[in-house]
Amino acid sequence: MINNIKALLLHLAIVIVSSILLIIFVATGPTLGKYTTNILSRIFLIIILTISYVYMGTFLNISKNKKYDFFNGSIISLIGIGLWTYIFSITGKNLLEVPRELSEYWILFNIYYTPFTMIDFLLGIPTIPLLLLFENLLPSILMGCGLKYKRLKLRKCIENSVDGM
Repeated sequence: MINNIKALLLHLAIVIVSSILLIIFVATGPTLGKYTTNILSRIFLIIILTISYVYMGTFLNISKNKKYDFFNGSIISLIGIGLWTYIFSITGKNLLEVPRELSEYWILFNIYYTPFTMIDFLLGIPTIPLLLLFENLLPSILMGCGLKYKRLKLRKCIENSVDGM
């Protein structure tokens, strides 16, 4: 449970940093806009946003069984699925598109998942409720990868220290 709360706090930290980055991009649009349209800068931002979740996963505790690594961010997903369900029920239950007149309802969900909203924008992926539902799983999966990496790194370190004796 502590890993879940820690993962939620790390997710919120990434959301805050992503929001600040997004505000900077919007505020400096005329000067930095030419750089954010370049494919290389888009790929760089996507990689940074994705790796930030994997890196934050290394801050989680490895004392639990390794088969639960990908469930450590489940509270993030549960909150996201709750938000998605609430907003989806308000907007008329259309899985394939968000009508322009109903798009303001999705703002809270987009804020909660700012890094992935930015990735969707950078890749040109439209806002599709069904896709957003599956996007709820990404933070848990990426943080789980970070936790797996931490376990692998620790195991390799232990093997090297045993071999050195």
